[in-house]
Amino acid sequence: MGMVVAHIFGIALGIAFIYGGVHELVQRLRLQRKLVRAQGVFVGHDDVAAHGAGIHARAGRFRFVTQDGRTVESVSAMYSFPGPKPGRPVTVVYDPARPERTAERLGVHRFLLVAGGPMLMAIGMAVLIVNVQGL
Repeated sequence: MGMVVAHIFGIALGIAFIYGGVHELVQRLRLQRKLVRAQGVFVGHDDVAAHGAGIHARAGRFRFVTQDGRTVESVSAMYSFPGPKPGRPVTVVYDPARPERTAERLGVHRFLLVAGGPMLMAIGMAVLIVNVQGL
């Protein structure tokens, strides 16, 4: 009986991953049609994760000016160590209706569009198949 419950939980988890992947992909595709490019500059970084004593992953903080002249500062969804150097130029994409919430580095946006959602869907399918076969 315990294994059945575990497999049902695994099926639910797989479905949740698939749903998350589909949602991410649909959101990125909708956003893709609205995006505007701007040139920005890295102004610093935010520590987002610690990987041991003194080692921190850093997300690049960038600033750019929108088409209507507003200055916007945002933090990238991707992070690395040691993080981007302040002063380095960066191409930014954003939705003009919501630049503060949608701004992202062009390369990160493309990666999330091509790999983010599909990767979540693939993980979800694998978890789902393994657990359905285990029933």
